[in-house]
Formats: sequence, C-alpha cells, structure tokens
Amino acid sequence: MKRFARKETIYLRGEEARTLYRLEEGLVRVVELLPDGRLITLRHVLPGDYFGEEALEGKAYRYTAEAMTEAVVQGLDPRAMDHEALHRVARNLARQMRRVQAYEAHLQTGELRARIARYLLFLADTPLSARDRQGIYVTVSHEEIADATASIRESVSKVLADLRREGLIATAYRRIYLLDLAALEREAGGVLEAA
Repeated sequence: MKRFARKETIYLRGEEARTLYRLEEGLVRVVELLPDGRLITLRHVLPGDYFGEEALEGKAYRYTAEAMTEAVVQGLDPRAMDHEALHRVARNLARQMRRVQAYEAHLQTGELRARIARYLLFLADTPLSARDRQGIYVTVSHEEIADATASIRESVSKVLADLRREGLIATAYRRIYLLDLAALEREAGGVLEAA
C-alpha cells in the first residue's frame, strides 16, 4: 500500500506500465494534457476501482493518474494474478466503462451550467464530499471543475457566482456547499452516477 497526497501524481503518461493499481481510499482522476495546454479529466477512480490497466497489456501508461484527495493505493503485478483476480479486475473495468460512457454523455449534453450542476452532484457521492454544520460540501477548485466539464476556469467562476447568487450553493476556500439539492438536480437535467 502506498499513500499519495492530494494533487500527487501516481503515474505519468508515457511511463512503462508494470503496475496495475487498486484504489483503497480517496479519489483519483485520470487526466490528459491537451496540445493547447489544457488538462481534461477523462475518468474518476473511486475506492475499490482498478486503474493503470495498460499494465495488463504491458504497454506504457496512456494518461496520467493524479490523487484528488489523500489516497491509499495498492500496486499489483498483473503477471502474478490468478484467473479469479483477473476476472474481478475485468468486472470492475466494465463497471467503470459504464461510468465513463455516462461521463462522456455529461460532457456533450447541456449548457455549462447543467454540466457544472451535474458534476457537483456527482462529487457529493465521492470522497471529495463531507458535511459540517453548514451542510454537505465538496472540496474542489474552479480549475478542477473546468477540467471535468470541458470548460475554462473563468466560465466556471461565472456560473458558480450565478448559482451562489441564486442560493443554490455557497462557497468558501476550496469548498462548495450544496444548499439546494433539488434545484441543482433540476439544473443538471439528470444525475451523473458515481456507482
């Protein structure tokens, strides 16, 4: 088991893929750096999920994996895994593929406001969420929201300011409180499932 701090890289695109990973605690995102310098989130890895599946093929990692929270990761040698273990990996990767397809639909449908609302609701069911006396909140930056909604930070900041002014959210340093879940669900036009 290895611990990673928030924003710490687990592996980089292009590194030799010798290790398959299983997330034990926290939240990880798999990202790609585009030629124009933008970073986009391709998928979120939840506790219990496997990632770094390129190791199953013995190739280089195609993307970069980064911890979004403190994360505990188990490294596995796919060559040492028995048939049942590889079957568990395949089932998990199939489940993740369904999430990725839903995420792709999320990026391609609706205005930015709907995509941001969907993403905030998605994060509310992940280790990035917590609750205090003010209510449920997610710990995420404007830049991370932009990476996950195919947008730019400035546009995200404007939409969040509108949602705050309308009383749907409240913001604090790196925290976004979800004050009106029903209204956010209406804005989202559907929920992006975490499971």
